[in-house]
Amino acid sequence: MNIFTDLEQWVYPLFIFLFFLLLFGSFHWLFLYIVRLTIRKLPINTDNDIAKAFDHPARLSIGILGLYIMLKVSPLYFITENILVIKGVHTCIIFSMFWIAYNLATSTNGLFVHLLNYLGFKVNYSISNILSAFFRTVLLVLGTAMIISEWGYDINGFIAGLSLGGLAISLAAKDTMSNIFAGMIILADKPFNVGDWVICNNIEGSIEQISFRSTSVRTIEQALVYIPNSLLTTTPIINYTKRNKRRIDITVGVVYNTTRKQLQEIVEKVKASLIKNDDICNEDILVVFNQMNSSSLDIRIICYSHLTDFNAYTYAKEKVNFDIMGILEEVGTSAAYPSTSVYIEKMVSELP
Repeated sequence: MNIFTDLEQWVYPLFIFLFFLLLFGSFHWLFLYIVRLTIRKLPINTDNDIAKAFDHPARLSIGILGLYIMLKVSPLYFITENILVIKGVHTCIIFSMFWIAYNLATSTNGLFVHLLNYLGFKVNYSISNILSAFFRTVLLVLGTAMIISEWGYDINGFIAGLSLGGLAISLAAKDTMSNIFAGMIILADKPFNVGDWVICNNIEGSIEQISFRSTSVRTIEQALVYIPNSLLTTTPIINYTKRNKRRIDITVGVVYNTTRKQLQEIVEKVKASLIKNDDICNEDILVVFNQMNSSSLDIRIICYSHLTDFNAYTYAKEKVNFDIMGILEEVGTSAAYPSTSVYIEKMVSELP
């Protein structure tokens, strides 16, 4: 009997083929619908990211399994008993599983970012990118090892090869490996985040990106400076963004003909003005007649603004300066400027 002429034996396999073909074509929107029904607490667009991560790997598995099952129940069942076919199917399934995990571990995937937030990591693009690259590398190694093991090869030799290769790479690229580990330390310790304003090794600017090898800083002049991560772990870093207030330190010199009463009035009114100022922290205000300078009577004003943003802080400081100028005008005195008084004991005409 010719197996290709016996159509009845191909009816059931044909239905299986059509079922898997339908599943193959409608998988994305069907799986997306199931995800949206079962997972409601995840952020917006995360369900779509999960569906995209599963889409191509799952289609591959559906296609391979559909073909395998169809052949299994068909007159060509003996093909599925071939050891190479069985190992090939297993390899495709393993490959698809790790492909899904690889897609979920990408830094642009909403589920990956949500999990990082859940684990307590303050997520930004650079940090999630570092973690993503690390996890994807681990997945590639594990997936390759499992596929090699599936085909009967000794996985110990593969691991030993990785060890020797890793040793050779680490010796040849010692500085690079140092920067990578330093990047991990920065990630764990979190001395700064993207957007923070820092000073490190006489470089001042905003953190723009944290990568495996280096951290980029955008300076005031808008130049982009790349600092090796190993340097950041051994150099003191001043992070201005993490402070909760900024200091205002002003010295006002008034003219020497200012009376004691006027000085006391200036000190009292400046202090009262700072207390009323909503931008100033009331608990750390110091206004004192500090010293008698060579050409002025100096009043020292120290206070703190709770505005840490540079522009907002600058405007707050400007307001304090204007208030001080208004108080000087109100009291009836003025700010001093560097000057020298010359006293002549006798005129030239009066000399003998």
